[in-house]
Amino acid sequence: MIEFDTIYALLQNNLTESGFEVYPFLISWYNSIVDPLFRLSTYDDDTVAFLVVSTPSMFEKTFLPYALDSSKDLSRDPIDCCVKEKIQSVIENIPDCDIDVMFDYELWPTRRPKIVMQTVSHVAGAARFYSRQQLANDPFPKDRNMMGICLHPKYGGWFALRSVLVFKTLKYPLLPRISPIDVLNGDESLVVDVLKRFNDCWEDNSYRNVIPATETYSSLQQSYFQTKPKDRLVWLENLRQTYKEKH
Repeated sequence: MIEFDTIYALLQNNLTESGFEVYPFLISWYNSIVDPLFRLSTYDDDTVAFLVVSTPSMFEKTFLPYALDSSKDLSRDPIDCCVKEKIQSVIENIPDCDIDVMFDYELWPTRRPKIVMQTVSHVAGAARFYSRQQLANDPFPKDRNMMGICLHPKYGGWFALRSVLVFKTLKYPLLPRISPIDVLNGDESLVVDVLKRFNDCWEDNSYRNVIPATETYSSLQQSYFQTKPKDRLVWLENLRQTYKEKH
């Protein structure tokens, strides 16, 4: 049976250089705080899973080579397809493991997410989750649906939660638990501010910069994500053409 340390090292060695981060957690940590509807009840409590996060450099390191490969079909969400291909290529090289893979965009037929990625992020210690439920003095209208937000200690809001890999036969009940860093230092006014920015004007990206980030999305990456999804195929085809002309 392959050991935790070996699996963790394999994932890190194969994903870090491609612009990803990997965080281990136990299923029980997630199940203990998520709404009962979203619990992963088919796994034992001490089953190990790994959260995969994309950092700003993933776009240039992994996505652009994928998008510029003329053999790739870019008609379906190219970022999702690229991430899926990368993760599958990594886990194929991990022997003797029964792995369930869940992606951030996957839904059950009821339209319910297969997993609540922001909760995973918090329990895995990757990025802290902030929501109105944590506020002693909630200034928002009671009937207003306010989405919560995760902030990364290095990247602020410039990152994405991509996938969870559940190693069904890997148990590690004594896995050390690391708390997510409170980048807002318990300042409730800053929590209110970032929730306002995220819910009211997310398109201006100001919520991403509420703390100084060590790395942000490049101008090319921002251009891609600011392009409407229906227009991104044209954006990528133009990029391919520009690349061809230069090479």
